[in-house]
Amino acid sequence: MAAPLRKPSTDDRARDREGERSFAPRTLPDQVAEELGAEIVSGRRKAGERLVELDLARDFGVSRGPIREAIRILERRRLVELRPRRGAYIKPLSLKSVADLFNVRTALSTLAARTMATAPIESYIDTLARRCDEMNALIEVDDPLAFARTMTRAVKTIARGSGNELLVELLTDLANHTVWTTIWKTPLDYQTRDLRHMSASMIASTLKAIRQRKPNAAATHLAQLLEGDRDRALTTLSRLRGETLDLYALSDDDEPSSSVASKIVLSSLRA
Repeated sequence: MAAPLRKPSTDDRARDREGERSFAPRTLPDQVAEELGAEIVSGRRKAGERLVELDLARDFGVSRGPIREAIRILERRRLVELRPRRGAYIKPLSLKSVADLFNVRTALSTLAARTMATAPIESYIDTLARRCDEMNALIEVDDPLAFARTMTRAVKTIARGSGNELLVELLTDLANHTVWTTIWKTPLDYQTRDLRHMSASMIASTLKAIRQRKPNAAATHLAQLLEGDRDRALTTLSRLRGETLDLYALSDDDEPSSSVASKIVLSSLRA
């Protein structure tokens, strides 16, 4: 017999309300970090290049304070290295490292979908349904970034709905301390109506499987969605950066998810 829906606890309701809040206004350092990070990711600024605060302040039309904080943000995202008494330098960024990031996020997200489908929480089911409605409303709107933000919120809802606090923390760390946030400044996916429609349908299928308490189906639908996101994003990045791309070599599709999960745990223990 299928397990009944879990009733949301007080903490669950609080996290759900938190997920409903609008995105916080971007500070000036955040805006500079996004623009500068996009230049690094797209290859317009090269690995090894020194970032001179005075030059950047002139380029962006701001004082050196926001530039200094923006560089710290990019350091946390592993795009910039701060060398004592030498300044800030752009770190190498390979397509493989970006693919690795997508693969780790997919492993965590599909684990969340599987867990959420085992014992769904009512409030998160409702929130995920609203995310699906929001994505459907954006299918005809030519705004890839808005669609990407809504998709990200849907995946966050699944993570929170799993009830696995460590998993939520790991996904949050991936967003805050890697290049993940920066790579979506330049639209990498969802650039056509058909892609938006396909992606919205996949997340709707994930929701349906969760509602029906089918963990394997939920994980499969979400994995197909996120792996497609990965391949399209890498294809766009390779074109922007003028690099060759071997999608098969960069994917972990043939690797068992348990092996990927083991790598995640080991990496978090070493951090």
